[in-house]
Amino acid sequence: MTLQNFISYVDYMMNTTEHLFQQIPPDNIDWKPTESSFAIGQQMAHMVEAVELFSRGITEGDWGYATIRERFLKNRHTPTITVEEALARLKEHRATFNRRIGALSEEQFRNGEIIAPNLGAGTFPRWRVALLFIEHHLDHKTELFMYLKLLGVKVNSGHLYRGPS
Repeated sequence: MTLQNFISYVDYMMNTTEHLFQQIPPDNIDWKPTESSFAIGQQMAHMVEAVELFSRGITEGDWGYATIRERFLKNRHTPTITVEEALARLKEHRATFNRRIGALSEEQFRNGEIIAPNLGAGTFPRWRVALLFIEHHLDHKTELFMYLKLLGVKVNSGHLYRGPS
C-alpha cells in the first residue's frame, strides 16, 4: 500500500463514518448497551478524537500518553457529544490527519519506525501503526453500527461500507 492509497482509503472510510453518524437518533445520544460501555455520544467522541490522536502518533510518535493503561483510564472520562459536534470535529480532524499524513514522504511511511504504546514496548513500522488506526476506527464503527441495530434503527451493511447511495 502506498501512502496515497492509505490516505485515499481513510477518506473513503471517513465518508461512510459520517453517513453512519447521521443515522443516530438525537434522543439516543446517552444510550449504551451495558453500564460499562461507551454511550453513543461517547463512542462518537472517542472515534473522532482518535483521528487527531493517530495523526500525531503516526507522524511524530506523540500519543499524549506513555502507556496503554494510561489511555484506557483516560477513556473512562470521554465526554458525550452530539451528532452535529461529531460531524464538525470529524471534518476538522480529517483535515489535520490528511495534512500531517500527507506531509510524510513515501520512504517515511513505508520504512519509518515510531513508538506506539498501543502495540507494546519499542518501535514499530509506521505503516503498521497506520493500519492499527484503520483497525481501531473500523472496530468502533462496527460497535456503533451494532448499537443502532440494538435500538431498532434501520441500518444495513451499506451504512458500514458504502455510505450514502
